[in-house]
Amino acid sequence: MYLAVAAVLVALIAVRTCYILYQIHFSHHSSSSSSCPKPQKTRLLTVAGSGGHTAELLQLIRSLPLDIYSRRHYLVADTDKMSHNKIECLEEELRTESDNATSGETYTISRVPRSREVGQSYVSSVGTTLYAQLHTIFPVLSVRPDVLLVNGPGTCIPVCLWVFLLRVLGVCRGRIVYVESICRVETLSLSALLLIPLADHILVQWPQLQNSYPRCRYIGRLVS
Repeated sequence: MYLAVAAVLVALIAVRTCYILYQIHFSHHSSSSSSCPKPQKTRLLTVAGSGGHTAELLQLIRSLPLDIYSRRHYLVADTDKMSHNKIECLEEELRTESDNATSGETYTISRVPRSREVGQSYVSSVGTTLYAQLHTIFPVLSVRPDVLLVNGPGTCIPVCLWVFLLRVLGVCRGRIVYVESICRVETLSLSALLLIPLADHILVQWPQLQNSYPRCRYIGRLVS
C-alpha cells in the first residue's frame, strides 16, 4: 500500500513538473499573465553576488515599481559584507525618496553560505556546495517569493532550484527572472545556461544573444 501511495505521489509531482515546464516554455508566449504575476503587492527575492553583480542588481532594484515590489528580500553570502552594506545604503535611499515609506514597504537581508569561495578547489567545493544547498532552503521557504530576480552569481543556482521545487509543490508562485550581465555580449554565462530550462524569462542586453539563444529576450540596456 505504501509503495502504491508513493508511486501516486511521484506521478503527481512528475505531472505537475511537466505542467510548470510547459508554462515556462510555451504558455507565456500566448498570454503574459500566465508567467508574470498581476500588478499587486509582490514578494521579491533577489540574490546578491559580489562586485559587479551586486552593482547591476541594485540598479535593477532601483528601476522597479516599488509600490508593487514593496516587500523585498535579499540573500547575500555570509562572507560578503560589501554587498550587505550596499543593500542597506540603497534601501535607506529608497526609504527617504519614497512617498510610501510608511505604507508597508519592507526589506530583509538573509545570509547564506557561499557555495565556493574564490580560489577554492573544485574537489573541496563539493562539500561546501551541498552545505550551502541545505541552508538556502530556510530563507527561501520563509519568503515564499512571487518573483525571484537573479543576475548571475553562482550563489543563485541553489536558490533557483529551491524556488522551482516549491513552485512545483504549490508552496509559492516562484517566477524566475534572470537578467544577464551587460558584460555578456556574445555568449551566455554558465549560470544563464544552467537556468534555461527553469527560468520564466532570460533577459539579455545585447541583440546578438537573442539571435544565438532562442529562449532569451532582448530588451535593451537595463543597467549602465
